[in-house]
Amino acid sequence: MDRLLSVSQAARMVGIPRRLLQQHIQNGQVLTFEGYIRMSELRKAYPDADGDNSGMIEKVKLIREAAALKKQANTSDPERLAADLHQAKIQIAHLQQQLHGYQQLAKETKGRLIKMQAQCKQREASLISTLVNWYVNQIRLHGTK
Repeated sequence: MDRLLSVSQAARMVGIPRRLLQQHIQNGQVLTFEGYIRMSELRKAYPDADGDNSGMIEKVKLIREAAALKKQANTSDPERLAADLHQAKIQIAHLQQQLHGYQQLAKETKGRLIKMQAQCKQREASLISTLVNWYVNQIRLHGTK
């Protein structure tokens, strides 16, 4: 029995754009049967056409391999999950240390700006006061205390 192919499948099989194959159909170079192309007709018009030439077998194989890998990743063993959890705890501890360091830096910066303000003349002190107020508001907005 002759295999029926969609226009898209047939175009991929012979390695040409779908639009070009449709032009060949309209010109009568390729005959169709109820919107499908028989493999025998495709081979008449394109003698080099090969059922495996489209690369579909390789694509299906790659999709299956990717699905198998994904399934393996989703069904991790308890030891792997425990190791991932341990690694996440280490990263959280590191991030908490960084956050604490930034909080200390923000507190020290505020103190230095206030000291600088006390040593300035009225105009500069006013400018530094504006800067300190902005800085404190930014710290509050970003949740740093």
